[in-house]
Amino acid sequence: MTFRFGFSAIVLVLLLAIGGCKLVKYSDDPARTGSASGTASLQGQDAESGLVEMWDEKVVPHFRDEATDLAVLLPAIRSDLDAAGKEYGHRQEGGFGAWNFATRLTGVIVAANTETRAATAGVDIDDDDIADATLQLGPVIRGTSVRDTLPFIDFSDYRDQIAFAQLSRSLNGRAYETALKDLDREGLVGQRIAVSGAMSLTAADEDVLITPVVVSKGGNQ
Repeated sequence: MTFRFGFSAIVLVLLLAIGGCKLVKYSDDPARTGSASGTASLQGQDAESGLVEMWDEKVVPHFRDEATDLAVLLPAIRSDLDAAGKEYGHRQEGGFGAWNFATRLTGVIVAANTETRAATAGVDIDDDDIADATLQLGPVIRGTSVRDTLPFIDFSDYRDQIAFAQLSRSLNGRAYETALKDLDREGLVGQRIAVSGAMSLTAADEDVLITPVVVSKGGNQ
């Protein structure tokens, strides 16, 4: 008898709970789902607008005004990377990891690999027909050099590692869109080019890989 009474009570509670529920049809339309999807879209637009503003007002001027000639950097780096980094470079707070440099160069393209989405070009800056640096041409841009070279960007200003990584991808994308996308890939070898960009090194004898931020064919920026 007790069991039957207990079971009936449970059924009654469930019926009352269901009666108090309202069924809502699911929709993935931002206009129907309200602030969650709509806010995410607005935040994305705001982030893009903020990136463009930062790029134009802070990033490009930094690489135009603060870049050190690669002809000056290379001997200093080969001699003592840490000393060169302290004088010319930037390292994220904590004092560990790669040294990051804003650099500029003018030279002749002596090699080009444009058969891949991670296209590159080798540039000779001292007229010995040997590439002194490799430029990333994209559209795939590897690494975090652009982000990590900028002294006004700090990890603590971002929500988490994911947001900080996304910033790097966005900056790389902006570099491609503004400096590299319209660069003619045909007949690059033999062309003269001027570049301001970012590079990161963890060892003095490491190959120089530069992500261009400002590019001009013909050797004048």
